[in-house]
Amino acid sequence: MSPVSNEYVLYTLAQVATTLAGFSGLVVVFRVRGAQAWSRGELRTFWFLLGDSLLVLFFSLIPLPLALANWSQDALWGLCNALLGSWFVAGDVLAFLGERKDRVLRQVTIVPVITPLLYGMSVAIAPLMAVALWLSAFDCIVRRGQAIFVLGLLMLLMYAAIEFLFFIGLMSQQGRHVPAQAEAQIPG
Repeated sequence: MSPVSNEYVLYTLAQVATTLAGFSGLVVVFRVRGAQAWSRGELRTFWFLLGDSLLVLFFSLIPLPLALANWSQDALWGLCNALLGSWFVAGDVLAFLGERKDRVLRQVTIVPVITPLLYGMSVAIAPLMAVALWLSAFDCIVRRGQAIFVLGLLMLLMYAAIEFLFFIGLMSQQGRHVPAQAEAQIPG
């Protein structure tokens, strides 16, 4: 049996993350305005989309060299869970600080349904996932191992997917506003 059990799960997550990161390129292509005209919130969400996708890829691959270096299962999953838990804390703090600055500057970008969902995830899911991963790293309450790690990767993918939906929502909002603007510019 492989030192990293069920490694196909990690490979699958890495493939999904890479695909999602590729879709972020579509966001750039389909945006009507250039990136320089994006709001602070749009840029931050784009970087989180790209970052979360690439972090799933990175975190999916970390266990493999550690297993090849003959790390024990406890050490391997303890480190991986601690690293992923740390990202949930760091990412949440970065998102909170960026959102706070947007509110101060009155430059908040809201997409109905998606933005409240992202806020809810930042308040509830990210801290809970961080705590679970860190408890797992110390094998306290949450059992150390691959299961909680894969759950954390799935939550990170969920963030990336919802961040992608943020841009789909923005595009659909633009579509609704364009005809009204076009009508106002038609003489007569």
